[in-house]
Amino acid sequence: MDKCKRITNKRNVCGFLNQHKHNPANLENKQPEFIYRLITIIIFIISISTYLIAQEKTVEPADTSRVVQDIKDYSEKDNFFSKILKSIIVVDDEQQSQIIPPDPDKKIIKKYTGKFIRKINVEILDVFGASVNNPQDTVRSWLQDIGNDLHINSKEWLIKNKLIFLEGQRFIPFYILESERIIRESPYVYDVRIIPQLIENNADSVDIMVYVQDIWSLNGSASYSPGNKTGSFSIDDINFLGYGNKFSGGLNFDRKLTQGWDWDASYTYDNIERTFLSANIYYESDMNTEKYGVSIGRDFFSPIISWAGSIEQNWVNTRYPEILNSSGLIETVRYNEQAYWLGHSFNLKQIDSSGENQISFNLSGRITRSVYSQKPEFDTLNLFQDNTFYLGRIGYSSRQYYQDHYIFGLGKTEDIPLVHMIAFLYGYEVGSNSSRPYYGLKTGYSFNNNSLGYCYGGFQIGAFRSNQKWLNLTYIMEVMYFSNLNVVGKWKWRHYIESRYSYSYDPLRPQGILNINNESGIRGFSDDYLKGAKKLVMNYEVDIFAPLQFLGFKLAFITFADFGLISSNNNSLFTSKLYQGYGIGFRIKNEHLIFPAFQFMFGFYPNTSKADGSNFYAFHQSAIYYRFNKFEFSIPSIVKIE
Repeated sequence: MDKCKRITNKRNVCGFLNQHKHNPANLENKQPEFIYRLITIIIFIISISTYLIAQEKTVEPADTSRVVQDIKDYSEKDNFFSKILKSIIVVDDEQQSQIIPPDPDKKIIKKYTGKFIRKINVEILDVFGASVNNPQDTVRSWLQDIGNDLHINSKEWLIKNKLIFLEGQRFIPFYILESERIIRESPYVYDVRIIPQLIENNADSVDIMVYVQDIWSLNGSASYSPGNKTGSFSIDDINFLGYGNKFSGGLNFDRKLTQGWDWDASYTYDNIERTFLSANIYYESDMNTEKYGVSIGRDFFSPIISWAGSIEQNWVNTRYPEILNSSGLIETVRYNEQAYWLGHSFNLKQIDSSGENQISFNLSGRITRSVYSQKPEFDTLNLFQDNTFYLGRIGYSSRQYYQDHYIFGLGKTEDIPLVHMIAFLYGYEVGSNSSRPYYGLKTGYSFNNNSLGYCYGGFQIGAFRSNQKWLNLTYIMEVMYFSNLNVVGKWKWRHYIESRYSYSYDPLRPQGILNINNESGIRGFSDDYLKGAKKLVMNYEVDIFAPLQFLGFKLAFITFADFGLISSNNNSLFTSKLYQGYGIGFRIKNEHLIFPAFQFMFGFYPNTSKADGSNFYAFHQSAIYYRFNKFEFSIPSIVKIE
């Protein structure tokens, strides 16, 4: 719903810079030997991963922490440098002292089932220092004290409004665990623990203690180039004044711009009157586009939610420098977009106190309209026609979560979805000049095995039907796996494997719209001329988590191997060139801060080179490469390549 959300994409620092151009005929080169190489590499990776996982229970904790212990011992000495070292470097095991047991066991809190909730207390912990597992910890460095003084904590009522239980109600374990998950998903919360407490001389009631730790919610940047007289400024606060609302704004100034500057701003009001409805208003502009709008709505964020939906209105003004009218002037297109959706979820079974029966049937519908008030003078392809699109969805879902650490984060609690889902889509597009139906299917399945790890698979397919032909056909098959966490001494590591097959063909762009650049395929790879209608990508990664903290920043070392095939619509994917990337790097992140992770990578690309003949590239990125597909029933949408 936040239309002004800025997503930091991976950036290639020392990339290809388009030094070489691909002849489209290169996609047609038949090289069957690469298929053999790909199969060999895949078998090798899986064999190594299986061997390492199998060795997990047989490896004795080796003395791999000698260096870590030496640093710790030196920091305890009575001298100036030792005191500085102790204030900024923390051995990770010092943060593991816990007064409250981690990850509340369902069996432990189940004994409180049926008791009345007498009182709910909320304690907001400082951003730096204490933790939800050790809320009484008061040991902090002077840097942490300064950070805590500058931060505005979340309001207690804000956290209470996110609980799905109230004082006076019966204690239901599932509501406790689900409230934890809902609060933890708030972008301004680092972690949360909800603890039931027995009351002396009152056996039929309990008090609830909620411990919440914020993250540092304010972020900003500024730059200026005196030579070009250009600059920018931005600020974001995801917990404005501690109210849970989000404010963001930015300004770019450049004498090349029409007005000399562009700006954007957005404000999101979260959880209106405890309804979990969020409202957003935004404005954004760049060199050729001005866009603004409002929206209000909520998703099916929990299986207890029966109704969800949203209303959205956007206005867009766009200049097309490449399109001129009969007077030789640049064409301007003006239109407004309206979107409405409403969904109802039926629980097929009554959710029991432990949350085991989260099985639901979902029925949703969406209407989107685009109305043009100003069109180009010449539009022979009818690209700018008024249209209304109706989309319905009927689906089935079974969902549960479990908690783990060191998956996509560097130690914070993460909620892992276990989902079985299938949804059927049917839509109808009504345009000024033509109309056509739409058909689609989305399905996903995930599971966790105590011995092997977590795996999910998904399949999506959708297309329009017109004149006995399938148009804009898109389908996606994906599989993702990560191993259990391996531990030797104070070091930890985890394996990740992901594979995706994508097909998307647009007759208006027969050269293809897919690529294998960076997050779309091979990390560090960038070639704007390499496009196709179908691709197969496989990624392998090992993350090694170091046991040190520096000013709260944690470190992980990364090794990756990426492979990609891409071809045009009329050619076989498996006779195309196999693109490869191998690399190492590291990731740094302080998870108590809003700032994104920093990853620096050094890659080797054996069959691609720059103009100087080098196959080595250095690059950095700020987003984690792997992400969950949560298979949630959110806004109904067609199948598309993200």
